Amino acid sequence: MGVRFRKRKRLAPGVDLNIGKRGGSLSFGPRGARLNVGRRGLMGTLTVLGTGLSYVWRSKRRRG
Repeated sequence: MGVRFRKRKRLAPGVDLNIGKRGGSLSFGPRGARLNVGRRGLMGTLTVLGTGLSYVWRSKRRRG
């Protein structure tokens, strides 16, 4: 069985610091339209609130 650790701290309205076992990230934006910046790059989530429908995209990370 794996062990998970994740903690979210609100820094300001619409800005969260996310801390997990493998590092941290920052999330920006209101409910339904979030942008997350972390060590694996940029990720966005658009959600139609109350429906369970969402669209998630991740930027392609350049190696170089």
